[in-house]
Amino acid sequence: MIPEFDVEIGYDYDLADLRADLTAEKVAAGFVEHHDYECLGLPGWEEVAECLSREAEILEEGARSSAPGGIEEIVAAVQEADDVGFAEFMSDFRWNDVGVAGVSLALSAARTATFYSCSSGLGKHHARYPMVGVVPDVERAKLIVALARSTGCGVGQQGGRWYLYARSVTALHALGQSILERREAFDALPTPAWAEGLEEELERISHY
Repeated sequence: MIPEFDVEIGYDYDLADLRADLTAEKVAAGFVEHHDYECLGLPGWEEVAECLSREAEILEEGARSSAPGGIEEIVAAVQEADDVGFAEFMSDFRWNDVGVAGVSLALSAARTATFYSCSSGLGKHHARYPMVGVVPDVERAKLIVALARSTGCGVGQQGGRWYLYARSVTALHALGQSILERREAFDALPTPAWAEGLEEELERISHY
């Protein structure tokens, strides 16, 4: 089974207060201290589609499981079977939690700055329910809100940052799918200033 959490879904945000001071350096290095979250860069939509497809397979398998933490049972089994296989498995999700990895990658491809993700669950997790942190610009925020409402995800705001959350990872996975489906709308928007030079900054940091 896939856990569901008791959280009220709401939409508490102010577009006028979204952070607008991000730079490539800040996004690459991490502008919020959130448990060693690593910047996902600027992935392409093809990678997003592959990640979401793989994630959907794991979610379906987890839903069929009778274990309280079906997804975590699957991940643990892969890890116990083969360390190399586990590394390859997790690389499909950029080492983010299965269930929120797809939406995190989709948000990055949509040119929003992600800074946190957690599937919550029965293991060692930080959030009380599934959640992804992101800073969009105003126009991208409007698109995301509409998609969040249609998939049963909530929006909270703190310090100019957004937290997208849901009762279950299945809703956040659906949000990731919706973002992928609306990719042309996101691509039509002006590229955020922080995206210019981001890949070069990530390359520079990787050499430290």
